[in-house]
Amino acid sequence: MLARLVLPSSLAVVVAVFFIMSEPAPARAGMDVPGGVFHITRVVECPIAVPDGVVVDCGALVVPEDYEMPDGTTLRLPYIMLRSRSADPEPDPLIFTAGGPGYSSLDSVWMFADSRLLDDRDIIIFEQRGNRYAEPALTCDPSVWWEETQGHTPCLDAIRARAIDISQYTTHNIVRDVVALREALGYEQWNLYGSSFSTLVMLLVMDADPSGTRSAILQSVRPPNETTFAHEADSPLRAIEQMFTDCAADDHCAASYPDLADDFFALVRRLNTEPVEVEIESSTVGGPFPLDMDGDRFIDWVAVDQLYGPVFPHYGAAYLPLLIDEVGRGNARPLEIAAQDARNAYIEDPNWAWGLMLAISCQQDLPAAGTSRPEADLAASDRLGGFARTTTQREICAAWDLAPLPPAGTDYVRSDVPTLVLAGSYDPVTPPIWSRTTAEHLTNSTYIEFPGRGHDVTSDNPCAAMLEALFMADPMTELDTSCVEISPGASFVMPDDVYRAPGLAQSGEEISLGSAGGVAWIEAVVFVSVYGTFFVTVILVVVGLVWLARTRRRTAHIADRTALIAYTLASLAALATIAVWVLIDQVIEHYAGWGDLAFSLGPSRDLASARLLAWISPLAGLVILALAATVTWAWIRHRWPIGFRVLTTIGALCSLAMVMLGVRWDLFTMLV
Repeated sequence: MLARLVLPSSLAVVVAVFFIMSEPAPARAGMDVPGGVFHITRVVECPIAVPDGVVVDCGALVVPEDYEMPDGTTLRLPYIMLRSRSADPEPDPLIFTAGGPGYSSLDSVWMFADSRLLDDRDIIIFEQRGNRYAEPALTCDPSVWWEETQGHTPCLDAIRARAIDISQYTTHNIVRDVVALREALGYEQWNLYGSSFSTLVMLLVMDADPSGTRSAILQSVRPPNETTFAHEADSPLRAIEQMFTDCAADDHCAASYPDLADDFFALVRRLNTEPVEVEIESSTVGGPFPLDMDGDRFIDWVAVDQLYGPVFPHYGAAYLPLLIDEVGRGNARPLEIAAQDARNAYIEDPNWAWGLMLAISCQQDLPAAGTSRPEADLAASDRLGGFARTTTQREICAAWDLAPLPPAGTDYVRSDVPTLVLAGSYDPVTPPIWSRTTAEHLTNSTYIEFPGRGHDVTSDNPCAAMLEALFMADPMTELDTSCVEISPGASFVMPDDVYRAPGLAQSGEEISLGSAGGVAWIEAVVFVSVYGTFFVTVILVVVGLVWLARTRRRTAHIADRTALIAYTLASLAALATIAVWVLIDQVIEHYAGWGDLAFSLGPSRDLASARLLAWISPLAGLVILALAATVTWAWIRHRWPIGFRVLTTIGALCSLAMVMLGVRWDLFTMLV
């Protein structure tokens, strides 16, 4: 933020590095396969920017839209191949494709660029048919999301207007595409890596192409015979109740939140009865526009969404007990942030092809779930106040009215391919029992469940990274899993762990000089405060140096001792104001990587910049108020030279601007 304040017109330089360093493995272009023809095309420029320091090849797999019509419409499915850091890499690369369904894979190049798996072998990142960088892509205008359930289907109509056969966008055809990619690139074997929905894809690849599969890593497994439509309430409830159990087992947490479960269910009931209206921004619909945060949205967009990540600070899940307490006391700010985050992540994220997600959900997953929900799911829904996570998807599927297609599967996959299965105890979407039961049906599997982890098992998890590397080096070796026992488990943020300054989180939203957003009058005040304070500081330093020089020559004369007091106060006020702006900048930058929801509840007391800000802000306020009083007295009494009065007045006004915003942002109550 400070850089934007000092240089509001700073340039943003974006450098995209695209290159091909070496020829990839021989491709068998145009190879005939039963029911279809596919081939590889090479490209010089990758579809996205890639990290510096890695060598990549980029290309695309060209496949039939309908494998039963090999001479018909074709699809172009991009891939990025990261070349191994080894001078003599293993002959079998690792293939990764993302989950969803509907989330783009290619941005994962940034994650795998630093992976230990790249030490020994190449890594191929493959874009599924229908995703963002595929041709064609089943992306839809985010502005029509709300309209898709109101009696017409603009997204589906737009897909069909492009002559896309939506019935060919299925899990089975994605599996055929993955197998086709291995054969087209000429690899005898490779290793599979799947996460969430793509674990289903990789399980079916293992089953369809066992001789071409050396090993597999599966994170947060979705088995072929399970679907979230049949577990839209009981899976989230299981994870939420795990939070209640872990908090009750911790003395500090139990003391801070003695009635956590009761408070949670009471809050859900209250929000369902009296939803809180929040305002969110939209880059497509415009805004701000109102949205009711009811109990269902609180469960989905707050509780479930935060449990995707680890359950320890400073990840959002660790703040859930505090958040439940705060919202229960009437603090609606976290609800507004959660609604905005959900809008950004699930509807307006350009990497999300929700046309593909709905194609698979409506044609395969929902029909497989059947017309009636299981009793366990209905019981969980009743406990959660009628919560059903897929209500909107069901409504859209009803509007789309697509013919049902065969499900992904009806049983667990049985295979002897060596497989490492990873799960998180808090996963609210693909519960650990799915991963554990999947592993039990695989002859050569290792199942590892991490406590305190959600749907994303491997984020910030060095133990998982080490185990993946050891497994990939020798899939048949017995892994030493002792690091799991010392990995951080669930831990929660207590009320006295944070400074209660919810307003501070607003500062990052209200100041965005040099970029879109922000509040104009606040940005103007900040601009004046920063530049005015900087100007006064420079002048005061010059005046001080001149005074010291004259003092050494014994020619100094102080006509009014109060001027020296004013000079001292003005100098301290200027330095304190600059210090406060720098510390605000550091706090905001720290939380930029953790998310606004946690920040909205107050910065951590463990953060050095937050501690300094908590102490310096009230001291700065006292000095600034003393300066303002002294300057006011000088104008009334006509003391000091006019130039000095003007200078100290400018300094006082610029510093008072910081005080005004400090009150708005709760800076002076952080210690309370």
